[in-house]
Amino acid sequence: MNKSHHISKEVLIKDLERAGIPKGALLHVKASLKAIGQIDGGAATLLHALLETVGPQGTIVVDAFVTCYPLPLNTKHAQVISTEISPSYAGALANAMIQHPHSVRSKHPIQRFCAIGKLAHDLMDKHTPESGAYDVFSRLVELDAINISIGRKAIGVGTTHLAVEKMGFIKKPSNMGLNYRTASGEVKTFVVNWNGGCSRGFSNFLPLYESAGCLKWVKIGNADAAITSMKGTLEVELKKLIEDASFYFCDDPTCKDCRLNWEHSTGSYFKVKFHSLITIIKRKLNILSS
Repeated sequence: MNKSHHISKEVLIKDLERAGIPKGALLHVKASLKAIGQIDGGAATLLHALLETVGPQGTIVVDAFVTCYPLPLNTKHAQVISTEISPSYAGALANAMIQHPHSVRSKHPIQRFCAIGKLAHDLMDKHTPESGAYDVFSRLVELDAINISIGRKAIGVGTTHLAVEKMGFIKKPSNMGLNYRTASGEVKTFVVNWNGGCSRGFSNFLPLYESAGCLKWVKIGNADAAITSMKGTLEVELKKLIEDASFYFCDDPTCKDCRLNWEHSTGSYFKVKFHSLITIIKRKLNILSS
């Protein structure tokens, strides 16, 4: 496809159908609009294409997480109250869904998801402050959902965080949180109580997904896109993590998250600082020589 051409909703629908997205699908979506190309109407057009592709019996789910802050909250951050209409840092598609009149947002204060379609309320209403951060992913796996990640920089299968949580790995507390309003109207601070992880290492699983037959590559607009079985990718991840608990670590020697923060991290503070210093020096030398 010529990258200079604008991409219509009809083209996106054809690409999605050619990729094998069926009517009635339960679809978890991650998307880079920049990778797709110049979409007529932007994120709203992509959303309408997704909804038309799955039809009225289908459901679209996106990560619509909100920013949290270091604790204790300073005066500025204490004024930020998480609500079901809070904007998300997860991209234009997530924010288009939040603004859609038929969308349903989960009630978890920070790891908010957003859904439109037949199963939207069933998935979102049960995700509350008392829920696990990635409980929605558990439900998607149970319901044999499809994941589509559009754009190489957006590749994420939606289950790796869940696999890490299920393994029970121990990590240093992040000491982050956010204020939210309870059902009774009281403002409370929600403290992050999940592990997270370095997404740069999650791509280590991609060859394993392909070998297991639960990933295929397609094109959506100009973007490479990965379609995966969420049940399949979780099975692959859990099997591999039992064999190698560090498999999801990235290979960046300056990454504090992978090198230092987990109970089974094997790096040292001094090595991370040394490699960070070397990286800074190389960057400055490149600037001077350019």
